[in-house]
Amino acid sequence: MDLDNIEGIKKLDEQNVLSSIDTLPDQCLHAWEDCEKIEVPESYHNINKIVMCGMGGSGLGARVIESVYGSEIKVPLTRVNDYHLPKFVDSQTLVICSSYSGETEETITNLKEAIAVGAKWMAIGAGNTLIKMAQEAGVPYYQIDPKFNPSNQPRMAIGYSIIGQLVLCAKAGIIDFTREDLDKLISAMKSVASKNNASVKSEQNDAKKLAAKMKDTVTFFVSGEHLVGALHVVNNQANENAKHFTADYVIPELNHHLMEGMGHPTPDHAKLLGIFANSNLYPEKISKRFTITEEVCKKQNIEVYEFRVTSESKISQVFELIQFGAYADFYLSMQYSLNPAPIPWVDYFKERLGQPLGK
Repeated sequence: MDLDNIEGIKKLDEQNVLSSIDTLPDQCLHAWEDCEKIEVPESYHNINKIVMCGMGGSGLGARVIESVYGSEIKVPLTRVNDYHLPKFVDSQTLVICSSYSGETEETITNLKEAIAVGAKWMAIGAGNTLIKMAQEAGVPYYQIDPKFNPSNQPRMAIGYSIIGQLVLCAKAGIIDFTREDLDKLISAMKSVASKNNASVKSEQNDAKKLAAKMKDTVTFFVSGEHLVGALHVVNNQANENAKHFTADYVIPELNHHLMEGMGHPTPDHAKLLGIFANSNLYPEKISKRFTITEEVCKKQNIEVYEFRVTSESKISQVFELIQFGAYADFYLSMQYSLNPAPIPWVDYFKERLGQPLGK
């Protein structure tokens, strides 16, 4: 598809996923305003462990918090993307359960286990079982009102989900996240949107250019430090929106194995594209590793694309990358002439399991 053909895009994008991307900054502000009204008891500050539960898009906020604030949080933080909580969860543990649909099987199972051991808990979701359980228990919860998610796709409500988790964590004294932080990240997102929305022609639109490069490649994403969680968001949306095979890796860990794995299949059999999320806020040691890793890729005839975030804070750079990646993944779905909204294989899988589809 011609990515400058706005009418063609609208015809293919039947559920208006593009509008959900355009309004990501509005989601963030809306989530902040709603979450500011939530009261978290002082007793929630008296914990010595944190467990954050969520699957798919609902689990991405925990990854962002872990990568941005992990070295600052004074108690252990554990992500759970599975059915069962660790055995160490007890009455001094804060469990945060996130499920956009409110019906995710794994997350509801996590919550029941948390309740059984007397853990403190909070919930984030748009309604249904998860929110009803929070209301009945009288615990803090954020019920998402997704008015800035016109596609009604849970994965496109990422602004609501991540900001909701950030604010609740801040109210529990886990991290420091302020209105100033919010304003910076919204400004960064709007700057990306102004340069990469659908009305900007391909010649000047970096997200459209990247989508063209990604088409028909085996794509691997590379990030480090505070951008690890954000690039995982981009990776997930490439899978679900563009139905495109991707993998994401982290520097410095990949330097100990992946570079030797780039030799086969040879370029005759597979076209690899490495997308590197770079930042001026990386420590010097990480920046040097990025430079050398890109060099190693090029020496093995692997194409490299670098996206460098430039906003002033770590959390604003996270949302800068999420906004850019959302556009690139959407345009990639257009390159494949795909409606980005349906996820037929995930739906098939859930139906076979007998799970709600979360719509």
